[in-house]
Amino acid sequence: MKYLFLLATLVVGYYLLSRDTPVTAVTETLAETKAAPNISATASGTTSPSNALKRPLDRTNATLDQVKQRNGAGEF
Repeated sequence: MKYLFLLATLVVGYYLLSRDTPVTAVTETLAETKAAPNISATASGTTSPSNALKRPLDRTNATLDQVKQRNGAGEF
């Protein structure tokens, strides 16, 4: 009997908490975000996927090269 009461309490609590969540507001906000234009696109509107995936790696490699140059003779 106590397990049935615990289960009923959990169901009622879940129901009350789920009614208060702003699901529709979040859904509308996400829909507006997805409909926004792509600001990072180039003027021609075409970017190759390989460049988009390669850019972060290029920045990382450039940063590592700077660190190697600053390190000089390997003092650290």
